Amino acid sequence: MDWTRRLEQHTWAGNSPHAWESRARDLLAAATVLRQHRESMESNSAPTPTALIHPAELMLDGMAIECLLKAVWVKRGHKLAKDGKYLGVPGAGDHDLVQLAGVLKLKLSALEKDTLRRLSHFIEYGGRYPVPKDADKLQLTRAPTGGRAAATTWSTPNDYVQFEAIVRRLDQLLDEH
Repeated sequence: MDWTRRLEQHTWAGNSPHAWESRARDLLAAATVLRQHRESMESNSAPTPTALIHPAELMLDGMAIECLLKAVWVKRGHKLAKDGKYLGVPGAGDHDLVQLAGVLKLKLSALEKDTLRRLSHFIEYGGRYPVPKDADKLQLTRAPTGGRAAATTWSTPNDYVQFEAIVRRLDQLLDEH
């Protein structure tokens, strides 16, 4: 594919809410497969190390939310690709779901913000690397319900309730005309 065609494809896909939403659906489907496998193995008391796939599942869930947030961003008329380069969302760090939601002015409860914060940690390192780039990310964080916990904790089914509510809200924003 020649440069002109690559540039057109990059610009189109990078600025298409449908492309971002489609990738989010792919990621959600993959995370669902991992979740179903993990839960079926746990219910069978199989000696499979199911906890080892949970971080990757959450990384995919977090990446899906990131794609949905970016789909809303471009649906609102903003650009994420120009001249063959990814632009990012001004005011939001890479993979920081709370900042992305903030730029979009989404009203989130403390529990929803905390869920997004923790999913961001799974995207950045918890689901793919043994350590974050900065050791400070390993410090315990305050939970909105009290106490302190590691940034990459996840409570089932409570955290899934928050996660699914956020996905539904983003779906509604994408369905609006």
